[in-house]
Amino acid sequence: MLRTSFALLVISIGSAVFLSSTAPLSANPPGKRLAGAHSAERRALARSILSSPQISLLEYHVSGNRDQATALHNIEQTANGKPAKCSYYGNAPGGSTKLSITMLRAINQLVREGYSFRITEVAGGSHSSRSRHYAGVAFDIDFLNGRKVKWGHPTYRRFMQRCRELGATETLGPGSSGHSTHVHIAWPRPKL
Repeated sequence: MLRTSFALLVISIGSAVFLSSTAPLSANPPGKRLAGAHSAERRALARSILSSPQISLLEYHVSGNRDQATALHNIEQTANGKPAKCSYYGNAPGGSTKLSITMLRAINQLVREGYSFRITEVAGGSHSSRSRHYAGVAFDIDFLNGRKVKWGHPTYRRFMQRCRELGATETLGPGSSGHSTHVHIAWPRPKL
């Protein structure tokens, strides 16, 4: 008698529960199963971001350049199981990257804690040549809790601190060079 086991992935985000079955366990080596689970979680987290009324995703670059690497496009690409596109202008390298699951989890957690914000860039846009945006581990916001980010904003420092508690290792905002009108949050680059 042949026995085949199946894996069932259960992902809970807020009050939503996502179920995803995978191929028979015997058909996938352990690394493949893990990659499939991560892919399903990445898609589910991106879908949750897309459906959140507390998150606005910019459909254009603040630079005025137009491409398929806007914050909205990056989250849609990820929700559809595709890599997020990087821009190809200025310092941007082009190509694509997978968005960090840790970053996507943190964005969803911030929403659960009551924050609302507008994401201006994820993997797209032109940043410094070694920017973590291109590695899929950073995002920028320019509105937080209904107010424009600038010096004197009442909650941007607390937001940055909460992001550090959620694993971010790079948090820049008003007072940091080049960040007077937005907050930049980044996690460590993935290990190769």
